[in-house]
This record gives sequence, C-alpha cells and structure tokens, in this order.
Amino acid sequence: MGSAHPVDETKILTEMQHLAPQLDALIFDYGNTLIEFGPSQVDRCDRALSDALTAMFGAHDFDTLQQIQHRERRAPYAGEFKENDLAGTTRSLIRSLFEADASDDEIAELLDVRFNVMVSSIEVCPTVHELLDRLSKRFRLGLISNYPCSRSINHSLAQHGLDRWFETVVVSADVGHVKPHPKLFDLAVSSMNVRPEATLYVGDNWLGDIQGAKRFGMKAAWIRQYIPYEDFPENPGDHQPDLVVEHLSELASLAHPHEEQN
Repeated sequence: MGSAHPVDETKILTEMQHLAPQLDALIFDYGNTLIEFGPSQVDRCDRALSDALTAMFGAHDFDTLQQIQHRERRAPYAGEFKENDLAGTTRSLIRSLFEADASDDEIAELLDVRFNVMVSSIEVCPTVHELLDRLSKRFRLGLISNYPCSRSINHSLAQHGLDRWFETVVVSADVGHVKPHPKLFDLAVSSMNVRPEATLYVGDNWLGDIQGAKRFGMKAAWIRQYIPYEDFPENPGDHQPDLVVEHLSELASLAHPHEEQN
C-alpha cells in the first residue's frame, strides 16, 4: 500500500470542491471499494473450494492450497497484466495437489462452487445505495472489476440491486487483462462516451486502481476503508491520487460539495 496519508477533513472537502466541477463521471472498483472482499472473504472462498476438492479427490494440505491460490491471484499483476483463466487455474491446482487430471464435468462443478461461495460472501451496506443514488443525480456512473469470473460479478451486482446504478460494467474476465492495463479503462470511458480527464476512478488497489487510472489520464480517489487482499507498495515515481478517503461515504460531498460548509 502507499505511504500514510493523515486524515484532514477540511482538506478533503476543499479537494472535492475543486474536483467536482471538473467531473462528468465516476467509475468504481467493486471489491474492497463498494463492498468488502478482503482476507476473510478470500479465506471463505478457499475453504469452500477445499471442501469440494476433498469430496472429489480426497484429503490434501489446506496451507498448500492457499499458497497456490495466493500465487495465482497475484500472477495477473505481473508482465502484461493478463487475467487468469479460472478453469485453467483450477485444473492446475488439482494437478499440484493430487497429481491428477480433472474431467470437464468436475471442473464445471468446481467453478459452480467458486461462483456460489463468491456471491454468497458479498454483503452490501444500505448506505452504498444511498451514496450511489446521491451521486447519480450529478454524475454518470460506471464500474470496473478485476475478477476472473464475470458471471460472479454481474450476478452479485444484480442480486443486490447495484447494477441499476451503472451505465457500464467492465470485468477483467471478459477483457483478458486486469487493471492497471489500459484496455479496461478505455472500454469503460468509450462505452460511456466520457473523457478520461473528466472521470474520477474510485478504488482501493494502489497498482491496479490508482496507477492504472492515473496512467490512463483519469482522476483517482484512493479508498482505504477495507483491508485489501492484494497489497502493493508505493514505488518511486508513482502517480499520487487526487483524493484519499477513509470511508466511501465521504464521496457524498462530491454531489453537493458546497453544502458541507453551510
């Protein structure tokens, strides 16, 4: 994660008052931005997968499974930022743990397990809807998510009624790359027909969200509300965010920035 940024509410409000008139659109990350999807949710997903593997192939070492999963989750952030193929990584996991090849039916069943546990792990605070409702009255809204299963993202958005707020939803699984690759940001702004420089991207991932958005020419808000699963250090020469917020609710001031002083 980046260097410490002390909270200064007056400074944040001033920054929002400066930014808001420049913006036509806000685009959000999903996990650890609009909803919590950190270490506890990842552990729940790994345990559900482990239970399904035990039923299919027998006992295995859970720590080894988690180590492999951790490597696979971080792998897309190197090189060309290519997203994982979830079926392929599941086959590879089975070979590593059991020295066995899974059938297509077994892979399909395991992908369903991964889908169901991911969707069931997501909870949405009612204040998220209140915030998006408020922001939607002034800005156009979109979403970009790094996740190797677009069905999981789209289903969870619909299940919680979040899909109605977003003009566009871009998921890395459909693109073949992960943020910070520019293709995801380009797809989002192109589909919304908005200019990058008039768009604020809101996310928690220092590399994928903040560096990706700033390199593409967007404004960026770094949110630090939840404990991230993927933690990337700030490097010399990195872009700095335009806003740093400790809680999603702080962004409500963007909709009516001058009201907060009245």
